[in-house]
Amino acid sequence: MPSAIHYRLLGQAVTFSLHAGNCVAMFLNMQNEVLLRDHKIRDMVSLQSRYLTVWNIVFQMVYFSLAFACDVTTVTGKESLIPKTLRQFRQRFFAAVIFPVAVLIFTIFWPFFIYDRELLFPAFIDKIFSFESNLVMHFSILPAVIWELAFLQRPIPKSHKINYVIVTLINIVYNSLLVHTYLQRGLFPYPIFYMVFGTIFFPILLGVVYITSISIYIYQWKLTAFFWGQEKKKSKSKRK
Repeated sequence: MPSAIHYRLLGQAVTFSLHAGNCVAMFLNMQNEVLLRDHKIRDMVSLQSRYLTVWNIVFQMVYFSLAFACDVTTVTGKESLIPKTLRQFRQRFFAAVIFPVAVLIFTIFWPFFIYDRELLFPAFIDKIFSFESNLVMHFSILPAVIWELAFLQRPIPKSHKINYVIVTLINIVYNSLLVHTYLQRGLFPYPIFYMVFGTIFFPILLGVVYITSISIYIYQWKLTAFFWGQEKKKSKSKRK
């Protein structure tokens, strides 16, 4: 029977393939000269590196390729090919970056998209990104990380300080880049920021996003305990 590692390999291969195929499709669409005559689309294309969704695609492609390499070498009995430090990095990368960012995007994007998509993902973007591309970027990312979490047995860290620092740094770097881009070019990747920038609601919005990120990070260990029963094991060992 397949073990957890085989299910992980399946999920990793599917996720990487989805992102790779979607990236090719989006890249080809962004070369369409007719579409690029629309200044809104030109601005959007020029802001690619400012979208958290794009950051997440890069994060996931790096992580799932690394995870696949780690797990393949384990299955084939060639673990020594992947240094122990790289395997440890894989665990921290998932805990502090991959899971929190993916769940954050899913949690924020879909309520806004359903309520008023113009706040985050204006309708003109449909000219360049298909509905299927939207699903890969904003929907499939959640089952991908849940699948990985469900089949990846991890010890609950004794200290979460380093991971908290990483989550915090990602928020600081991304928010700083947003403000820097606006001050230099007068552009935000997400329309909602035009509405709140310069008001008290801008720092409040960023604060809510940060708190949500930390909450998601914490919640992953509840899910890990649910799938692997680690909290029960810890409580039993304390009684002994």
